[in-house]
Amino acid sequence: MSKMHEPPRVELLAPVGKWDVLETVIRAGADAVYLGGKKFNMRLHRKDFNLTDEELQEAAIYCHEKGVKIYVTVNNLLTGKETAELPGYLSFLEEIAVDGIIVQDLGVVKLAKEMGLTVPLHSSVMMNAHNLEGLQLLEELGITRVILGRELTLDDIKLIHSKTSLELEYFTHGDMCFAQSSQCYHSGMLFGKSSNRGRCMKPCRWAFELVDRQTDEVIPVQVPGPYFMAVKDISLLPFLPEVIGSGICSLKIEGRMRLAEHLEPLVGFYRRKLDKFYENPAGYTFDWKEYEKFQEIRVRDLSPLYSFGNPGAASVGYTGEREPRFFSQAVKEPVITTEDLTHSPLPSPSYVKNTDKPFLSVKVGSKTAALAALESGADLVYTSGESFISQDKPWEISDFPELLDRARESGSQFVAGLPRIVMPWEMDRTLYFLERIKEMDVDGILVTNLGTVYAAAKLTDLPLYADYSCNIANQQAAGLLKDYQVVQVTAPLEFCCEDVLAMPGQELPVEAVVHGSLPSMISDHCLPAAVLEGTTKHQPCSGVCRTRLYGLKDTVGQVHTLEVDHTCRNHIYMANELALLPYLISFYGAGFAGLRLEIPLYKAAEVKTVTRLYRQEIDHLWADPADYTFPESSWQQLLQINKGPFGTGPYTTGVKVKD
Repeated sequence: MSKMHEPPRVELLAPVGKWDVLETVIRAGADAVYLGGKKFNMRLHRKDFNLTDEELQEAAIYCHEKGVKIYVTVNNLLTGKETAELPGYLSFLEEIAVDGIIVQDLGVVKLAKEMGLTVPLHSSVMMNAHNLEGLQLLEELGITRVILGRELTLDDIKLIHSKTSLELEYFTHGDMCFAQSSQCYHSGMLFGKSSNRGRCMKPCRWAFELVDRQTDEVIPVQVPGPYFMAVKDISLLPFLPEVIGSGICSLKIEGRMRLAEHLEPLVGFYRRKLDKFYENPAGYTFDWKEYEKFQEIRVRDLSPLYSFGNPGAASVGYTGEREPRFFSQAVKEPVITTEDLTHSPLPSPSYVKNTDKPFLSVKVGSKTAALAALESGADLVYTSGESFISQDKPWEISDFPELLDRARESGSQFVAGLPRIVMPWEMDRTLYFLERIKEMDVDGILVTNLGTVYAAAKLTDLPLYADYSCNIANQQAAGLLKDYQVVQVTAPLEFCCEDVLAMPGQELPVEAVVHGSLPSMISDHCLPAAVLEGTTKHQPCSGVCRTRLYGLKDTVGQVHTLEVDHTCRNHIYMANELALLPYLISFYGAGFAGLRLEIPLYKAAEVKTVTRLYRQEIDHLWADPADYTFPESSWQQLLQINKGPFGTGPYTTGVKVKD
């Protein structure tokens, strides 16, 4: 008979934004706190929150006197000019002996390794670590604790815990996102305020109508309000035995912008329940009467979210009546008019890095689209890792030999794409795909998250191309991936033109997206099933997402494509298509290895037209930049395809990093 063990002691981790909150949550029973300084952290939109360097030093002393651990957030997604200022700050945090640094950007990890820091590094939830392979990569990089993706169930975590020595942290209370962590770009692209930089304007909490995007018909829904993505707050207070049994080492409460009067009772409830559990784990029972008092301090309604499986409609507050604040409302996305063709809103590069002609790459969603791209002048074709319902047929590995032959005939490259999200139960399919692909003569693999980077590097010797979903915003981060066969990175989608143009550098070549469908969110929540049937695919649903092509109409009348992939994952897009065809001169000399058409939702005829137009203009521009002018006839040809309206997207409205 196996030896009996006491349940492991888990850490109660509380958020801190001000000094009085620090004192309050420690008094209420927090075992550890996490907080940020005045720079490099994701909660900088209020100047009266976060601690100065002097206060951070005092906080470290105070916490250690109280027997409490202190973790500091250095968890922004950073550009190159921002990472240049980091070494001094990281050295300071080591000197004041904080117990951990929470990081999102791989560039911060690289700097910490080069500096020989001994303070433990914790990967932020914004690293989107959602499979075992991603954790294995992080462990190799020296990470000691991982804040897990919020879509993982407790059973997933229990299995992962049995296969890793990393500490596992999980959000157990507070504000949650509709989209997968780090994969919501809407606020950054439209308002210049990125969720990956802690300034999200929460477009997921706008009101929408569900429409048929082919007919614009408004589809009646069965939910009581228009806030289709207004996710409830997570709360796992009633489920502490299950949470502790999963192997999580730290129960994280969200809320670094919360005040002391809210956090004191909240932390107190969790402290008392944990203590009660440890006093009598075998006979522990939850006090539902006390839970009624706990409900009184809630902000939104509460849900266990994904902890026990996909929660579907039960996780959303459709009426919006408990939403504490709507941070933004829908606004019209900029549209390019004929008058704009001669007056570029994009700046020219301030200096010339490299005048070599970039290759033209095209990401496509079907075999017929791939053939069209190759026939129309694409230098490189990526297959999308998802099979979208709107495309003529799903991807099959048997499609690839013909595409490879066509690519060789045209002197082009062919790179196989992996899905943006690969949850633990999906990884076997991805590993099978990689095993098959390495037998073929493909030119590389488009990797999409930490887990696919690790898996592709371990299973193949193929060159890896890091997609925009890897969120590589500086050359330090790019350099870290060189050890994993990555030969090129894609510039993030959220940044404005000036910061994108600054990305090419010495470590790895950079590709920029210049045209196509701009993904704003990706979610495991199936919105059509939820609002039309109140179900998820695991309950199961009737496959209502397959019956028509959906869109979300916002309050200013724009329709955002809602595309469903082969896994039932939802992909939501900006209302306008990106089209920088008239402004390619801004990229001349900037040093990009490639310019990409991100068009996995385009049909073959649309792919053919768009690829041909970009091929033509890139060739003309790089042949004679001094005399190049963009012909209006090319714009008129672009308008003929069944897409649009066209705009400049984040290149004019995206994140702009101040000097």
